[in-house]
Amino acid sequence: MEYPTRGERPLTNLLPRSGPAAVLVYGLDGTCRTLCLDLDVAGDDAAATAAEAADLEHWLVECGARIVTDIGPTGGRHVYVPLADRLPLPAARELVEALALLFPSLDPSPHRSVRSGCIRTPGALHKGWGHQQLTMSLSAAYDVLRRPNGADVVEAIRVRLSPQIAAWRARATPPADRLELAGGVDVDDQTHAKPAGRAGDVRGPVLRIAREGIYDVARYPTPSEARAAVMAAAARAGWRLVDVVARIEDGRWAGLAALYAHHSPGSQRHRITRDWSAAAALVARTQKTNPQARAHVAPENDTVRRSNTSAQESHGGAYTRPPADPTTADEHGFIRTWRAALRTTEQHRFPGRSGYAVRFVLRALGGFAHSTGSRYVAVGTRSLAIAAGMEHSTVSLALKAAAAAGWCDRLEAAHGEHADLYALTIPTDLKGRADELRWDSGKLHALRPVFRALGHVAALTFEALEAGRARSVLEAARTTGISRSAAHEAVDALAAWGLVSRDDGGDLVAHPERLLAAAEQLGALDVVAAQIRTYARHRIAWRAYLHRHDPEAQPGDVDHSPDPADLAWLDAAGWWLPPDAAAGPDWTIADVVVRPSA
Repeated sequence: MEYPTRGERPLTNLLPRSGPAAVLVYGLDGTCRTLCLDLDVAGDDAAATAAEAADLEHWLVECGARIVTDIGPTGGRHVYVPLADRLPLPAARELVEALALLFPSLDPSPHRSVRSGCIRTPGALHKGWGHQQLTMSLSAAYDVLRRPNGADVVEAIRVRLSPQIAAWRARATPPADRLELAGGVDVDDQTHAKPAGRAGDVRGPVLRIAREGIYDVARYPTPSEARAAVMAAAARAGWRLVDVVARIEDGRWAGLAALYAHHSPGSQRHRITRDWSAAAALVARTQKTNPQARAHVAPENDTVRRSNTSAQESHGGAYTRPPADPTTADEHGFIRTWRAALRTTEQHRFPGRSGYAVRFVLRALGGFAHSTGSRYVAVGTRSLAIAAGMEHSTVSLALKAAAAAGWCDRLEAAHGEHADLYALTIPTDLKGRADELRWDSGKLHALRPVFRALGHVAALTFEALEAGRARSVLEAARTTGISRSAAHEAVDALAAWGLVSRDDGGDLVAHPERLLAAAEQLGALDVVAAQIRTYARHRIAWRAYLHRHDPEAQPGDVDHSPDPADLAWLDAAGWWLPPDAAAGPDWTIADVVVRPSA
């Protein structure tokens, strides 16, 4: 069963009642305190699983282990081996993989990933029916947990598993000819060179090492080389040592933390620093000696990422903006009045979940308007889709609904590479009152990346708390127009990821500075990057189509190959990453420019 990361919650004394639940096997440091052995039922043969579980329990007891056991409604068994000392992922996985060679019903997957490895504990609700139940008395289980197994038991298990460990290592280790290809750290193969001072992304297999501790031994024969690959990729992406250390310590890169877990706490920082220095030196040498390493560097005016003060350039190129209304020459003032009018009426004019798409598309339009300093916005549906966290087809429908409700007006239809031109408008029945509304402070956010995972209700709740319009669940429900139960669930989810907390007086306080870290942990940034790459390919195909059907093009001028500039930009889009925490909480995805017009 899959347990989405967005559903993660802190452990409490109460059992989850809303659905099946499990606990993560590894902590944020990449180590575990219990070997969790999961025996699955093959077909309907629960008796065979029970017999194998009994053999496994007897085998562990012979090694001196003290264990806890339970059974699920379908007949699956769990055997827990509590440990006095935490065990890093590589060591724990090796033991469990070796045990799986002895006991075929044993599923080693819970110990394979720091990020997603989890298991249902006694008392947890099963996905079908019933609960996971102890097969021993509660007092006996408590006694085992109170006096966990020491290092001598772990060593006894390891010694007895020596043949199976050797067999698993042999199966996982590539042949000698492949080892020659894998030796050393191939820096150029990890990530494209990045401009100095602009952080790119660490992605692909290297990112999986950092997050989950999983790596291909054909490419990285030892944990040391896997660590070096991550460090080299981060250095090539323009990151700093403090960025890497922050991700190791806050759990975003628990897999990399696991690869350092065998070092003592006092020596870990020293080892990390030494590995970083070696990787940075290697990257510097590679860039100096290999001119091709800079072949993929984006030009200085590349706008895949822009600062928060950069003007927005849309998918569609530059329209000549109509002159501003002389009676409202202050464009930002008009935009802020429009924002206030929208905020005070949106829950009534676009009620329920069906209205969320329109509400967030209008936020995206307002964000682009603030970026350009004009109520007139030439922006494509794909740019709005990235900002609003939805598909471009959904954006088209939302824009029609918004225009019909009087919140925007399409002044000019898209043609060629030029996007639709929209103007922000205030509905007629609100014009007389809108000027009396108090402006909202700060930037207008569409759907920030983390809320692609946590949902629209969490986004609206956080927005109300961040702006100071609510300090409790009840106020958040009243302000946003969502139900009280939905507001409670949203606050629970936000609190689980450290995005809200309670102050000494019991009031809810938002923490926007933690949004990007939570988005990275939830994988939301990967979703944004994938959407950018998809729309980049759409743009390349559209440009090629326009070129093929250009009436002024000569037969000899027709070129069916993609524009090299488009290909270079598409490559750059592959490593898109929002600013780090230093950018401050005012960062908004409306500041991200997909690509300027050629």
